[in-house]
Amino acid sequence: MKRCIRILQYTGIYAPAWRFGGPARSISMMCAGLAALGDEVTVFTTNAGLEDRPEIPIDQVVQRDGVAVHYFPATFNWMGLQSPMLEAAVAKRAGDFDLIHVTGVWQPTSRAAYRAARRAGKPYVCSPRGALGRYSFTQKPWKKWPYFWLQERANLNGAAALHFTSRMELEECRRLRLRPDGFVVPNSIDLAAWRRDEAGGRAWRHEVGAGDETFVLLYAGRIHHKKGLDLLPPALAQVRDCPWRMVFVGPEADASAAQLRAGFAAIGALDRVIFIPETGTSALSRAYSGADLFLFPSRHENFGNAAIEALACGCPVIISDQVGVADQLETVQKGAVLPREPGIWGAAIRKMIQAHPPVVRSALVERFSASVVAGRMAAEYARSLPGGS
Repeated sequence: MKRCIRILQYTGIYAPAWRFGGPARSISMMCAGLAALGDEVTVFTTNAGLEDRPEIPIDQVVQRDGVAVHYFPATFNWMGLQSPMLEAAVAKRAGDFDLIHVTGVWQPTSRAAYRAARRAGKPYVCSPRGALGRYSFTQKPWKKWPYFWLQERANLNGAAALHFTSRMELEECRRLRLRPDGFVVPNSIDLAAWRRDEAGGRAWRHEVGAGDETFVLLYAGRIHHKKGLDLLPPALAQVRDCPWRMVFVGPEADASAAQLRAGFAAIGALDRVIFIPETGTSALSRAYSGADLFLFPSRHENFGNAAIEALACGCPVIISDQVGVADQLETVQKGAVLPREPGIWGAAIRKMIQAHPPVVRSALVERFSASVVAGRMAAEYARSLPGGS
């Protein structure tokens, strides 16, 4: 008989804080999958990104897909995410669980969870989710490297195991020589939500002004330097003779959107570009279904949820070789993974425009269903418990 594990998922953001990107979606899907397997799953999180959602209470437990979710008030300052009530809750209740899974590093709130787990004598698993990658250390390195050696390294070395979402992320972190074993379990996606919507896709194409002969290119996610979107203007300059339209869906997180507009203006193609603010799952599913090709030229992604979401909706993808899920895509779509060179991307996009590949929902996406991912995570949890093997 399967042992029911009492799991505390400790994360700064959680569903439905979609504006923070993939982690909120994938963590909530994993938790729902674990609950469906029979584990007792509790989430301690904050209301970050949900401040204007009165239906998300901060003074009582919320049941979401069989998971008991506790939202605590949060603020941001120069140190990052702050939530004294979240930290107090984990300090008080750490002993109630068999295992604590902490998502994220660098945050004071995460440090509180590590400390509480040690005091309660409970094993903990840590998910860096890309925050220990080389790109991350190039952002404010004057602060991160001292903090890593003085504080974060000890927190990570105290973990029962480290969870990575891709083989690339695991290999990248070997340089840090951390003691705990690392295991790979990918992010999960909701295959019921990410599904091709033919009628919705046609309507979406009309909304963005794309005719039947227009080849629609799509990017979805934060518009940020990390996402490498500055590669696209010089790449698309090589296909100006083709009838394409580029659509960016997502919140503007830094000056990248203004730089993109300037880049497309410089190649005389700004009138072919549309920016749409962040949108919910249903609307984004319509976008994936209506687009002809999804572009993801990121400088670094520990996984890359958006690529799998697009494939689940039947949209072909081209991603950079710095996206964690790249090793999976290379086996299912020729030319899907490219180095970050505008000339190579321009040539690949031209081939896709000329070939106009048929709509196919890749069988690959089944590997990322909530049930499959939750089963793999549950097995890793069992190995992380005292006496596990």
